[in-house]
Amino acid sequence: MTPSNRSAVEKRLFTVTQIAEMTSLSEATIRRAIRDEKLKAHYFGDAVRISIEDLDAYLIASRR
Repeated sequence: MTPSNRSAVEKRLFTVTQIAEMTSLSEATIRRAIRDEKLKAHYFGDAVRISIEDLDAYLIASRR
């Protein structure tokens, strides 16, 4: 595996439930942010996943 492929494979994706637990926000809040296109999500069929990088971007943009 080349280094460029390794970074793509190692990129971890989290469920809405996991993101809600990590941020102490409700699942509804996370889903609303996705729906409103404030939080980028990746779709695999019916499964919704969020990368840590996308979560960081959302949290930084949400700061007051």
